[in-house]
Amino acid sequence: MKLNKKSSGATLIEILIAICLASLVMLPMILIFSVTEKVTYKSINEVVACNLALQKIEELKSRPFEDLKQIIEQASDDPEEGPFKEVVLPLELNGVWNTPGVEYAREPRLSFYPYVDPDPTKADFELQKRRIRIRVIVKFIERVSGMKDTHKNFELSTIISDETLGSGLNASFSAGIR
Repeated sequence: MKLNKKSSGATLIEILIAICLASLVMLPMILIFSVTEKVTYKSINEVVACNLALQKIEELKSRPFEDLKQIIEQASDDPEEGPFKEVVLPLELNGVWNTPGVEYAREPRLSFYPYVDPDPTKADFELQKRRIRIRVIVKFIERVSGMKDTHKNFELSTIISDETLGSGLNASFSAGIR
């Protein structure tokens, strides 16, 4: 009488095949997690840079318009007639802003808008100096161990008008011909 042996367990080959199939299914998921972590890390850095730029813009906007105008005019050779240029304020560094592996610095800039250098020969010369562009560039360095440092810039700008202009409706007058 022959005994029919039925295997109730798994063989070593079946276990190895199951492990291989499981690893093929799990590998893409593990790679997705590592890519997601890097993307999240980079977006956090950009959010911090955006907040630093916005904070500086709000700080400058809270100053009287005449103060900002005076900064631009005093940087000129002739404060009355120019030539005017974009004024680069000192680069600001603050260790409190830094996060692990990232160093931030911000550089505020001021200029007249839409013409950086208004034309003093035009009748509306003073009106050309009634809007100022505030631009803030946040420079940051991402340091990842084993990789080259990545230098990045984030720029945010806004335009402010002289608060004495009222609702923003401007008019200029020139001599009429009769």
